Amino acid sequence: MRHGTRAVTRGASGTLGRTPVEPVFPAFRPLLPAIVLCIIGLRSGGAGAQTAAELLESCRNEAQASAGRIEACTRLIGTTDDEGVRAEAHLQRGVLHELGGKSDAAVADYSAAIKLRPASALGYFNRGNAYTELGQLDLAIADYTEAIKLDPKEPDFFNNRGRAHDSKGQHDLAIADYTEAIRLDGANARPLYNRGVSYANKGDYRRAVADFGLAIKIAPDDPDIYVARGAAYEVLGEMGAARVDFSKALEIDRDHEDAREGLNRLGG
Repeated sequence: MRHGTRAVTRGASGTLGRTPVEPVFPAFRPLLPAIVLCIIGLRSGGAGAQTAAELLESCRNEAQASAGRIEACTRLIGTTDDEGVRAEAHLQRGVLHELGGKSDAAVADYSAAIKLRPASALGYFNRGNAYTELGQLDLAIADYTEAIKLDPKEPDFFNNRGRAHDSKGQHDLAIADYTEAIRLDGANARPLYNRGVSYANKGDYRRAVADFGLAIKIAPDDPDIYVARGAAYEVLGEMGAARVDFSKALEIDRDHEDAREGLNRLGG
């Protein structure tokens, strides 16, 4: 399962505090976007079925403006008796609401989709993302857990539950979730990076450095990972290695503020 319609991409809190003397870890990776699998079909039939099919196509159409898609999804919900199609329309509209910063409306749509299709892991996963955006982390964790029960082989579900645990200061639970996400998909740098941040947040900087190093091997052009490892090296007193990482981050992104601040703390 991979990304489809994209949703919220804002970062989250949970990093070390910003002070003149302490290194600053980059924010967590943005939440994994809510995703919708467009696999539900319509029953064939007369003119009404054709109209519903056209509405579903418009509801799904990522090239169309958001307002038009929301309108199509809304009309589809009100005109079709097919519960599977209505469930998808609610999922699609929920993602669009989430993209528009309307997390409460997204939760309502995901809840409607879950009511129609309670065995769909995607509805719980997407609603968990929306709850996380609303800061309702216990509800988010409950939804990610339900998604995992329904589909225990999806690494994204573990990654996002780990992120919610870490935001609550439950670093060991977060590390366990990230570790399972890594086991399920070892080619993804995100859970390695996130696990490194969790290790750093609990004070295990040596393990944080190791995870950031593994993440860099997978995503060598991501400046955030170099900054995070540089900050960990700085805490460990390995200033030369920290300077190399901050410099590498600026080589990739000359406007990276955390990398520049890191170098400034080390005397340029």
